[in-house]
Amino acid sequence: MGRRFSSLSGFVLAGGESRRMGQPKPLLALAGETMIERQVRLLRSICRSVAVIGLSDGLPPVDVPSIPDVIRGRGPLGGIFSGLLRTRTEFNLFLGCDLPFVPARFLEILVRRAQQCGAGATIAEMPTGGVQPLCAVYRRAALPMVRANLDAGRNKAQSLACRLRRAVIPWSEIARAGLSPRIFANINTPEDYETAKRILNGGHVAEGRDLAP
Repeated sequence: MGRRFSSLSGFVLAGGESRRMGQPKPLLALAGETMIERQVRLLRSICRSVAVIGLSDGLPPVDVPSIPDVIRGRGPLGGIFSGLLRTRTEFNLFLGCDLPFVPARFLEILVRRAQQCGAGATIAEMPTGGVQPLCAVYRRAALPMVRANLDAGRNKAQSLACRLRRAVIPWSEIARAGLSPRIFANINTPEDYETAKRILNGGHVAEGRDLAP
C-alpha cells in the first residue's frame, strides 16, 4: 500500500459546535497529535490535495487550505457540499474529524473500490449495521443531489447516502482484510475521548497492529 492517488482530493470535515464534548474536537490530542493533524496526515498519505472544511473561527490554522462552510449550520452534509463545490477532481474522499481509528489501509480500499465503479458515493457498512457516510468517497457529479437534499431541508448525510447511486463495501469484506471493528468509532463525549486516549496513548491498540493501516 502507500500509493497516492492523483485523481483524488481529500477533505477533513471539521465543522460542528462540539456541544457534547464541551471543547473543540479538532484540538483533542491523541497519541502525540491533535485530531485535525492526524486526519490531515492520513489524507495526505493518499490524496493529491487536502483541505479542511468548516474549521471554527479562533482555532489555530492548519498547514492546508481551510474552506468555510458555504451554507452554515447544516452539519456534515453542508461540509460535503462545500467540498464538492470547490473540488477539481472527480473523486473526493471525505473524513470526519472525530474518527480517530480510521487507518490509511482502509482508505485505500475505499478509494480503489470507488475508482472501479460508477457510483456517486462509495461507502462502507459498519459492523453494527448501517453505513458510515462521513468516511466515504463522493464523485463530483453528486453535487446536484447534495444541493437538492439541502434545499429540501434533508441535512443528514445518511439521507444523501440513501438517495445517491452508491456502492457499499460490506463489513464482512472489511473484516476479511484484517481491519478492526473499532475503525468507525467516533468521539462525541468526554467519555469517548477518555476511551480513545486509553486505547491509543496507552498502546493497547497500535496503528499497524489491530488497526492495520
